[in-house]
Amino acid sequence: MEGHQLKKERVMEDNQDHISLLPNSILSTIWSLLKIREAVGFSVLSTRWRYLWTTSLTNLTFDADNMLDKNDYSESETSTYHIGELHRLIISWKRKLSFINSVNQFLLYLGDDLKIDKLKVYFTFRCNKYGSHLDDWIDFAFSRKVEEIDLCLFEDTFFHVPDDGELYDFPCHLLDDYGGERGLRSFMKCLRLAYCKLAPGRSNFLGFSTLTSLDLNQVDLVSEKHIYTLLSNCAQLEWLSFCQCYNMDHLKINHPLCNQLKYLSVKDCHELEAIEFNGSNLEILEYKGFMIDFLFSNVQRLKTVFSHAFISRATNSVVCPLSTFRADLPQLETLILSCSSCSVEVLFTTFPTFSRLKHLSILDIPKCKHNLFRIATVLEATPTLQILELHLRAYEYVEEPKEITRTPSSSCLHDHLKKVVITGTHGCLSEIELAIYLLNSSQSLAKMVIDPRPRLYHGNGKWDILEACATWNTVGRLNIYEHLAREVCSPVELLIL
Repeated sequence: MEGHQLKKERVMEDNQDHISLLPNSILSTIWSLLKIREAVGFSVLSTRWRYLWTTSLTNLTFDADNMLDKNDYSESETSTYHIGELHRLIISWKRKLSFINSVNQFLLYLGDDLKIDKLKVYFTFRCNKYGSHLDDWIDFAFSRKVEEIDLCLFEDTFFHVPDDGELYDFPCHLLDDYGGERGLRSFMKCLRLAYCKLAPGRSNFLGFSTLTSLDLNQVDLVSEKHIYTLLSNCAQLEWLSFCQCYNMDHLKINHPLCNQLKYLSVKDCHELEAIEFNGSNLEILEYKGFMIDFLFSNVQRLKTVFSHAFISRATNSVVCPLSTFRADLPQLETLILSCSSCSVEVLFTTFPTFSRLKHLSILDIPKCKHNLFRIATVLEATPTLQILELHLRAYEYVEEPKEITRTPSSSCLHDHLKKVVITGTHGCLSEIELAIYLLNSSQSLAKMVIDPRPRLYHGNGKWDILEACATWNTVGRLNIYEHLAREVCSPVELLIL
């Protein structure tokens, strides 16, 4: 009987709500990490938790998952082809109203003293009568000292309806009070915009005075004048990215404009004709798109560049920009290059000498033997190179040679090369020939890494690692090991993943 009582007490102890015993400060921290739907849903489980979310949620994400019932307006029910255009418009209208009402109701419950760290909106909005609600949410976030705003105003996961109005115009006028005469202070450090318009109208616009990061994706910048107004009011900006933006033909960053800027990325802005730097403190430049004019002056800190072989608008032919970089950026230390089947020959045969380059990454190299051995000419043009990364193309059929051909090496060419990384390998003989050449041509080589997993570069130092080919574990690794193990000298570490 006594044992039964102890067992019963133990069961009751195990069923006790330990979470509710935690202090409010810890509970608030836990709730701040939850999604809106999760935080509101948990509130019904305990009387003590009922209003905890109203004083704890500092990261607000307004999207369909959080603000709409999953059973309403589901994509599977509304994206079928038999639904007419009028029906689609009605569903889209009802869905938008439901979303707006849910967000407005949610904001009414938030505590008066709650500081908002981040506001994210992922929903389709246009510059019509519904856009004013988005203005109100942004104004609300600024009044709560928001530090990060992320707006993506087009949902590619939901069915498409005809455009309803122009792009949403980010309300710069609402931010005039922050840093202006009324003495309100802006706390915003990061702004991400996608599928909208950004065109500050006032030359003394102060709403972005604290901004350190600006990320623009498919944004209408209206004109060069508006771009200058925008950048001239971002004195603290350190990180800037333009992706598929339009109404931008010239980008000029001249001292003292954006004097703190360290990173710039410009990708697929097809109207762009020139980028000009003068007296900038820029450290990293990444560019992808058509061939444009680069004008560099007094950019001694710019030591890292990502680029690729461009397509000329005039001739529709491949053009290599490296000569411009070599002449204007003699201090360049890190270079990331992207290849393609049509550009690899131009890229390698016209590779100029970089006397200070220390780190070279070449992406998406086609795997034919002819292309792989062109790497040797690149190394001749980079006598101070210390790290070489070769990211081979993974999806291409390779015609194998019948036996390994040894290319004569020159020991004086690669006195500084210490590390070689080759990714996307299959174990074919052309890859082995290249590895043997690099082993025998590098007096200071300390480490060689052979990795079968291909790499994709997304910019800003971010990479995707893909899966190795299916035959790597059964054939490829052993084939490479058998050949390279005989070539490696004792000081060199060979790592085959």
